[in-house]
Amino acid sequence: MALVALASALVALGAMVAIDPDVPLAVGLVIAAVAVCTGAVAAVLLLSVPASERRRSSRATAPALRRGIEVTAIVGLLLLLRVVDGLTVITGGFVVSGFLVAEVILSARPRASSR
Repeated sequence: MALVALASALVALGAMVAIDPDVPLAVGLVIAAVAVCTGAVAAVLLLSVPASERRRSSRATAPALRRGIEVTAIVGLLLLLRVVDGLTVITGGFVVSGFLVAEVILSARPRASSR
């Protein structure tokens, strides 16, 4: 994961330095690389948080990876909205709140049946 973050950061830096912004897809490459780098860093940070005593042996990597992908999507969408001049507090709030609701639904534990 850290290697993905480093590689995407280098791609973003190289694209900003070497490619003219008027070239088609140059801005898209920077947006994608920054979003992937941010998501990978978030996943690495979530995986580095120490587990509790009773769950130390079984660390769940799936939730950390899912949240890293969510951060990637949020950052990518917000940057894309910024590029097309559509980023406001309202549109940003809708993007973030949509992912927040999805995370609450996905991380909810199933309850036992009352039957």
